[in-house]
Amino acid sequence: QKAVAAYYASVSFMDAQVGKVLNTLKEEGLEDNTIVIFTSDHGFHLGEHDFWMKVSLHEESVRIPFIIKVPGKQPAVCNSFVELVDLYPTVAELAGLDYSEHIQGKSLVQTIDDPEYEVRDMAFSVSQGGKTFLLRTDKWAYIQYDEDAKSGMELFDMEMDPKQYTNLAFDPEYSSVVEGFQQRLKDKLKEVRTNDLGIDYGL
Repeated sequence: QKAVAAYYASVSFMDAQVGKVLNTLKEEGLEDNTIVIFTSDHGFHLGEHDFWMKVSLHEESVRIPFIIKVPGKQPAVCNSFVELVDLYPTVAELAGLDYSEHIQGKSLVQTIDDPEYEVRDMAFSVSQGGKTFLLRTDKWAYIQYDEDAKSGMELFDMEMDPKQYTNLAFDPEYSSVVEGFQQRLKDKLKEVRTNDLGIDYGL
């Protein structure tokens, strides 16, 4: 209980600091020409699945806050999948700066005027030193441990089981779903590893 209380104290402290920043921008007359982005690099387990802190790619750990405040824009909620790599092109476009077309991130600017706009059809995450992978769609969360899945797999129906209690990865009824995600993961890894850095990833 002490640990959970410490977590809530941290959240309250962060909330107060954000308030100070926003109030200062207003007091200094900078509110109308300053873009504010509130986000984090990962979520935090509080005992779910017997996990604590960031040790997995389950929902509690992989999801993050992502709020963009742009002067003159009305508040709205966008439910599109986005990734942190989208932050750079978004800030660049909002600031009127050019950015390379070869980066993996996608600008989220269109969602600010049209919150129904979908940037991505899934989110891709990597953890545990590049050995654990997540593909998250509206319907499914597929987690694979190691590129050959030798350390295991997890498949969760996010519509019927949003708390991720039942792993369906080894249920024969969902074998085609698993196979589909395994192929999508191979394609995604090939896509993100294709670059001009001269690195051989052993594809």
